[in-house]
Amino acid sequence: MNKDFRIPPLSPSYLTPQEVLAQRLAPLIGTAFHLTMFPRTNGSKIRKLVTETLNSYSLPPSCPQGLYTVIPPKAKGVPRMLLEYIDTYIVTTGKQYNLQVWNRNPTSNAALIDYASGEKLTANDVRYIFVRIDPDKHLIRSILICSPTYIESKFGLFGKETVKQQLIITAKQRELITQKIPPVLFYQDTVLLEPLVSHEFKKPQRLFRDRPVKDELLSLEVLWNRLFRLIGMKLDTSDTKTRGQALERLVVQLLGYSIVKDELLLGGYLDILNQLLEVKLQESSTVDLGRYSPQVKETVPSFPQATTEDVRYLIALVDKSTGIITGLVLCPGNRLGDHFSYIATGNYKCQRSIPMTFFDRFDGRVACTQ
Repeated sequence: MNKDFRIPPLSPSYLTPQEVLAQRLAPLIGTAFHLTMFPRTNGSKIRKLVTETLNSYSLPPSCPQGLYTVIPPKAKGVPRMLLEYIDTYIVTTGKQYNLQVWNRNPTSNAALIDYASGEKLTANDVRYIFVRIDPDKHLIRSILICSPTYIESKFGLFGKETVKQQLIITAKQRELITQKIPPVLFYQDTVLLEPLVSHEFKKPQRLFRDRPVKDELLSLEVLWNRLFRLIGMKLDTSDTKTRGQALERLVVQLLGYSIVKDELLLGGYLDILNQLLEVKLQESSTVDLGRYSPQVKETVPSFPQATTEDVRYLIALVDKSTGIITGLVLCPGNRLGDHFSYIATGNYKCQRSIPMTFFDRFDGRVACTQ
């Protein structure tokens, strides 16, 4: 009986190894495949062909409904063939092949599928199957199975269109944090930032919007010793427009900065530049990250010594009905993807050019790379 490839496997451990997938797809080499003038039709045809071929073999058991969650809304960025966690691509002719991956950062560790068991399938786990078609002879020349990590290590970083990003913190993930004692998800600073930080609190001599200075940049551990008092506080919006502004004002005060009552918090990147700190609150499942996201490594414009992965994030988990802070996330940006998932507010694509000479090496066979 044919299996539904739209359902993920019972567990990531059940995925068929790449080497076995390569063996099962080998009979397709040299078979007929007629390209149409419509790319979407061609894409659908190749997925159907791969699905039918794999259905001839023993496949992973499907995960029952209720034991997994598809994290991105409307499954944006989730691979089409979930049962084997595969995306397929057609390669034809030319000097370069332009790989386009839609609505996910290919090498991110952010979960796309979250299992009730605590396991997850990430963007970096997707297997890419490149099917090279000879458009003149109308047949399949070669098949190559790659991981996104291999592609990036071989050909360089994926480029990404500029879009606003959001972070998803599910009810389950939120509960895991708020039930901790204390209710905090905490990680130390990145290796890159560690030499620049001070492990002793000193009252700031500059404004919170000034650029960071070595040895005045407080370590995350020191920040935690000042900011844990946020837990249990109620965000007062009587003199501010939003709870977000109220949270930022509290953080600024707890860190010892001088701020006048009516001073406006600029809300740019970064919220508290002097401490390389982004301040966010979570009332619904999504947290707006804005233009810059640690999902994509970029240099921080106002502090070129650091990247978006080194930026420190303080996310307050707020009870929407009461305004009370019930938990905190305090960590570098590069750790957010270990626990939460990213989505974009609009469609976007990550691209990577691959020389056609790379595919020439595998002509006439099926191969897989690690």
